[in-house]
Amino acid sequence: MRFSLPIAFILLVLFLTGCEHDPLDIDVTATELELEFQRLDQDLFALNPAAGQTNTDALYEKYGDFFVDYCEGVLRIGNPETEGFQYSVAQFITDESMKTLHEDVQFEYEDVTPIEEQLTDAFRYFKYHFPDSTIPKIVFNISALNYAIVATPTTLGIGLDMFLGANYPIYPMVGLPKYMYDNMKPEQVVPQAMKGWLQATYETDAKRETLLDYMIFEGKLLYVLDAVLRESGDSTKIGFSTDAMQWCAEYESRIWAHLVDQELLYATEYMNINKWINQAPFVAGIPKDSPGRLGQWVGWQIVRKYMQENPEATMIDLMTNDNSQAILAKSKYKPKL
Repeated sequence: MRFSLPIAFILLVLFLTGCEHDPLDIDVTATELELEFQRLDQDLFALNPAAGQTNTDALYEKYGDFFVDYCEGVLRIGNPETEGFQYSVAQFITDESMKTLHEDVQFEYEDVTPIEEQLTDAFRYFKYHFPDSTIPKIVFNISALNYAIVATPTTLGIGLDMFLGANYPIYPMVGLPKYMYDNMKPEQVVPQAMKGWLQATYETDAKRETLLDYMIFEGKLLYVLDAVLRESGDSTKIGFSTDAMQWCAEYESRIWAHLVDQELLYATEYMNINKWINQAPFVAGIPKDSPGRLGQWVGWQIVRKYMQENPEATMIDLMTNDNSQAILAKSKYKPKL
């Protein structure tokens, strides 16, 4: 039987479309995983100094080394083994501002089941791609507005007080800039937690000297989020507004041309790296419509193109490849003007 050209063409298109395969679209239903979740925020504020109940030995026993790191590095109230520590704890949990923070966290996060389900799903994908990596225990806490994510070798701490919403009145009152607290919202808990765990796992051995090195490293982290947060949109993964995402897409070629023409890719000065990688209201030196952390977004596009052009590369290959120049070259990244 012979088909006319239009019908044959349609069948060919349908066949080719059916053959397309997304390497990140994998089935992890057979990947067994049971995460452990703990509420240090509730356990800590359950102590009652008024009734003489300030013994933190049980907390130390339950949370182990993370409790030490939390008290020393996050709250900065001392070591649990030092004299006078219980007094420091009593002062902290009876402080009116901390009590308010705790109450607001309990109101917003009385039930963290949706977050637990999202994290469990994300770590199933993580375990699939990184089968020999540590799966952490998840500890929800109050950081006194110090740290959103804290990672130790075995524990991932999530400061819920850092995700109370862009309209939470305390944030501007304590001097946080708007470009920061605009993104301190519940939907950012899981993306920032996963990115924080990935960063803690790989940043020690990562080579980061030039702006390109930093861009590629951040791009790798975001690409892994592509793999583990299958239901999240790009805007959520990177924490950009819809307008910012549209701006990046519209001006991608001009952004790249600016980086190349100004010879910024191999810059090693802190100022050049900081303004493209770290949080800011916009990137200094280009239009103020640009989002801060724009270098992360560009690095993400390069890494995506690299993985598209090199389908044999695994996620582990990507994360352990420290040659950012080779990744750029093999990506064939060159957005059209």
